[in-house]
Order: sequence, then C-alpha cells, then structure tokens
Amino acid sequence: MLISQLALVVVILALVTGVFAWLGSRTVTEVTETKALATARTLAIDPNVRAAATKASAEHADEPDEQIVESMLQITDDLRARSGISFAVITDDRGIRLTHPDRSKIGHRVSTSPEEALAGRENISHESGTLGETVRAKVPIYSTADDETVVGEVSVGIYASVLDADLRRELLLLGTVAVLALALGGVVSVMLGRRLRRETLGVGPEELAEMARDQGAVLHGLDDGVLGFSADGTLTLSNSNAKELLGAADGQDRADAKDRADVKVKAASAREFDDDIDVPEDIDVPDEITTMMADVPAEGALRRRITIGERILLATAVRVQRDGVSVGGVVTLRDETQMLTMARQLESVTAMARALRTQRHEFANRLHTVLGLVDTGATDEAHTYLSSILGTGPIATPVEDIDLVSDPYLRAVLEAKGTTAAEAGVTLSVAPDSLAVGTVRDPEAVTLILGNLIDNAVRAAVAGRGSAGARVVVQLLSSGRELHAVVTDTGDGVDADVAEKIFDEGFSTAEAASAPDFGIGLTTGTGTGDGHGLGIGLALSRRVAEKGGGRVWLIDGHDPDLGGASFGMVLPDALEEFQQDEES
Repeated sequence: MLISQLALVVVILALVTGVFAWLGSRTVTEVTETKALATARTLAIDPNVRAAATKASAEHADEPDEQIVESMLQITDDLRARSGISFAVITDDRGIRLTHPDRSKIGHRVSTSPEEALAGRENISHESGTLGETVRAKVPIYSTADDETVVGEVSVGIYASVLDADLRRELLLLGTVAVLALALGGVVSVMLGRRLRRETLGVGPEELAEMARDQGAVLHGLDDGVLGFSADGTLTLSNSNAKELLGAADGQDRADAKDRADVKVKAASAREFDDDIDVPEDIDVPDEITTMMADVPAEGALRRRITIGERILLATAVRVQRDGVSVGGVVTLRDETQMLTMARQLESVTAMARALRTQRHEFANRLHTVLGLVDTGATDEAHTYLSSILGTGPIATPVEDIDLVSDPYLRAVLEAKGTTAAEAGVTLSVAPDSLAVGTVRDPEAVTLILGNLIDNAVRAAVAGRGSAGARVVVQLLSSGRELHAVVTDTGDGVDADVAEKIFDEGFSTAEAASAPDFGIGLTTGTGTGDGHGLGIGLALSRRVAEKGGGRVWLIDGHDPDLGGASFGMVLPDALEEFQQDEES
C-alpha cells in the first residue's frame, strides 16, 4: 500500500511539474519577447533615430554618413548598456545597417529579412544571424516628414542563451520545489501508512475486504443474534436475529421505546456488504448486556441468562483481541425459552416414565403371582388375591389421596412427582378439599407449571430444617374452565425481602450440591449438572402462565400449617368443562 501511495505521489508531482515547467517556459519566453519589442518600439520613436533614418534613406549613399552613424551608435550603445539587450540595429529603408555591435558590419545589408518591418508591420522571431541565435523584435521607423512613410527599421535582439539561462533558473526552482514536495509526500505517506496499519492492526485493504465478505457470510448463516462492540463499548453492528431477539423488529412505537431505561447506542459506520448485517441507527441494548461487556474477562467467555419480554436469552460475551490489543467484543444471543420449556416438559415426561416403569414392575409381579396360583390349581387363593387387588387398587401410588384427582394428566404428573419425591424422602399428598372437575385442555403448560412448583417444593422440603417431616401438599380446584392449584411445603419458607426476587431470571435461594439429586434436579434445578438451571423454574413457570393469561405467585412465604412457602397457580382456559349426561 505504501508503494502505491508513493507511486501516486510521484505521478501527480510529475504531472504538476510538467505543467508548471511548460507554463514557466512560456512565461519566460513571452517576457523576453515583450522586452525586445518594447525596447525596439522605444528606439523607433526616438526623434533622433527618426531624423537619422529619414536623412540616410533620402541620401541612399554607398557609405552611410559617419556623423549619422556616430550619433546612432551612441544611442544604441547607451540603450544596450541600460536595458540589458544583446544588440540594437538601425537600418535605412533599404535594410542597410546604420548601427551594429560589430563596426565592420555597418554599411552592409542585414542578414535577416527586413521586409516585414519595411512594410510597416512589427514582428517577433527567433532567428540566427551574424550575432548567433537570438530573439528579435523588428519595428518600422517612420519619416519625420509624416507618420506614414517607412524610412527604416529597428531590430532589437536578446541572445537565446540569456533566455535559456532564465528558463534553467525557473526549472531549477520548480525542480527544487518538486523534490521537496516529493520528500514531504513520502514522509506523509510513510506516516499515514503506519497510522493505517496501527488502526487496522496490520490488516491490509484486501484482507479487510475479505474479512468483511466473510463477516457477512458468517452473520447471515447464524441462527443466533450477534452484537459487535468497539473497544469503547459502542455498538458497531448487529444482525437481524439480534434485532428480533432484542425486540427491535416487533413493531413497537419508537417514541415509546425511547422512554425505556435501556442504553441507547448509535452505529459507528454504514453496512455495505450483506443485507443481513445491520449497523443499527437506534437499537435498544439492555443494561445486562452493557454490564456483561464491562465484566467480560480478557480470556474466556462470560455467559449469562437475561430476560427480554417473553424470551429467556443465553448471552455469551467474549473480548476480541488482535496482537495483544483489545479491539472490542462480541455478544451472541440464543433464544432458550423454547429449549428450557421443552427441557422442563421432558423432565416431567421422564419422571412419569420412571413412575410407569415402577408400576409396570409391580403389576408384572402381581400377574406372576396370579399365574402361579392358577398353575398350581389354587383357584380360590387366586380369586381371593384378585379380589384384594380390586379392592385396594391395581397399583400402589406414593401420593396420598390421589383418588381425589380424576384427570389422567394431573394424576400422571402427581404420581410421577410422588415417586421421585418418595425417593428423596418427601411425602407428596393431595389436599382433602381438592376438587378438579373437567379434562385438561393444555397438558404441556399444566404439567410444566405444576411440575415446576412441585419440584421446587420437594427441593425446599429436602433442604428444610422443620421437625414435622418433609411433606408437600397440592390443592387442586376447578371453576369452569379455570384450574387453581396451591403447592405448599414444609421447607424453610421464603423471607419477605426476597419474595419478589424469586421470580427473577437466575435468582435462587437454593445452593448447588446441597442435597442428593434424585432425578428431579434437587441440587441443580434441572438435574443436568452442578449449578445449571437454578433460578429458572419459577421464572419459566410464571412466563408460561402469563402467556396463557394466567399467573403464578407466592401466596405466603411461611405457611401457618406446614411452615414452608405456599405458591398459587391460576390457568383460565386449562380445562374442558364437565358435561353431565342429560339423560341421567
């Protein structure tokens, strides 16, 4: 790039120098010609010159009058000395010299044609005569009797060597200026090149263009949102997914958006390479992301979950360095709302599958017993055994008063949670005053929310310090299409100072690895690893409930009966209303 800059400077200087050299030579030549012409005119109108030429032209002597010659030589010699001209020659109307620097040339016809001047026309020419190469100005001399008769000419010359010397001086001065300009341009180019390399961290224009094209291709192909920040924390670019995840493309009124408390940032440059790359003119960057960029370490990544509207986003911030110099940072945004929802639903399904496997094992044992009694001919004993099973229920369930719940989805989630709770030493029971009439319309939302509340209650009961034993009580009530649920535990409860924070994303009163994990995430919230998922369940439950027009809230931080926390759930369209048979 430096060589290209220097080449450009040299070409420009060459063009400029050539133009100024041509203009300078023209100017010097014109000045010299003007000086010769002005001197010739001055000499041609001198009265003594006109009188001498008139007299010589009238006599037409073979040898000019010495008196005339002497007077004219005195005038021309004095003029040559004062004006710096090379020579001044005066002739009569035949072109016979009356003066000449070489006295031997006087009385002879001039070596160059006098016809133009004798015809009454002034002319300037570059000619070679007895005195060498000169710039000559020839002017007619008019008679003293009238101003129309030409009686001779004045020829004033300046040596071409004088003109060449003036041209050399002009070119030398111009050349000096050009060399200085070239040196200055070279120094500036070197300094500019160093600054550009410093600003671009040594990356050349071709590499920058290639990086920009690669950046466009990468950002276009990413499903995640990407935010790019400069070293001072200014947002420089984002892709369309980032704008959508942050709510910039949800059609909200910009005037209302400007009243929000989010940080407003302006774009630093315009996007030119890909339609999916946006340099946002006005994009709302949450405070959480701004704080992440300030907290991100020099090495490694910083990951946090943030809540934007109805979305739970996993934000990953990394600092970008090149040659040990920080050039900014990148934040990637991934929508985890659907993934977390599916993870919670999968946990419920897994727990129910585990409970079903337990029941299948018990059911198989009972069938084997019946089969053995029949094979041995003990039909009476088989009959008695089957009667006892029909009287007590085909399969035992760890949930007390489960018969109060008739909906299969509610029974399934309660039995699944009861099984895992029993493994953790917690008794799960249905409140005696429960009454849920109707069929669940949206089992995914109901099982997710109710399952999360029960999981949190079991976790609190395991960690609780109460003396009444670890218990969780679920109360279910229906009102038309509405499903109401209250989940209470015997844990340590929730203090008033954190009552509102427990529904915040990432907030949790539990500590990782505080108790054994029995498959429901007692130590982690999801059962997937240390510390992963704590502070997600309640926030996700509230979000899912509010999405369907319902709500989840803390009824009492310390229940007067059980001592632990009591959470409520209302889902307005969760049930299909029970239709009683009209014929009955």
